[in-house]
Amino acid sequence: MTIGVVGGTGGFGHGLAERLRRLGEDVLVGSRNPRDDIVSNEEATRRSTLIFLSVPPGAVEATARELAGDLAGKIVVSVASPIVFRDGRPSAEPGDRSLAEIAAEAAPEARMVAGFHTVAAKALASEGPIDEDVLICGNDAEAKAVVAALGERIVTGKAIDTGRLETARWLETLTALLLNINRNYKSETGVRITGL
Repeated sequence: MTIGVVGGTGGFGHGLAERLRRLGEDVLVGSRNPRDDIVSNEEATRRSTLIFLSVPPGAVEATARELAGDLAGKIVVSVASPIVFRDGRPSAEPGDRSLAEIAAEAAPEARMVAGFHTVAAKALASEGPIDEDVLICGNDAEAKAVVAALGERIVTGKAIDTGRLETARWLETLTALLLNINRNYKSETGVRITGL
């Protein structure tokens, strides 16, 4: 399986690509500005069987729409969060629908899954284990199972199925919560779900 990371030059995408490569996965990093070992977003999408959509929140809809033809039938993982900074502090600015739902509407034939919103870019880029769970959601059970299996290779915890794609509305805002916790406690926190 080839994994594409669209928007793979940002902090999260870069960390994810490096982590996946260390796991032995074949990874293509895509960018609007290809160079050396970085291909275009279009090429990364075309040549991959699973794609992480790791673009800024304001670019999710346009990117998904632009790549919709090549995303058709493929598992796509939306990892974007509606984060804004006010007076230097992170906050979430969600709309009526999640970014994942917007991406799914823009690329209706993609097998959309949302997740990884609580896994920090810094943790992905580190050499050590990521001692947390990964939260995912989506309407396609088979696609979720594939993403869950990959997620459980990335973190030491479990991949937790939080429900249908609309639950991304709450998952996406967790990023802001963790960023504030990390700022307040000068820490790198993650999420563990207990009692399962």
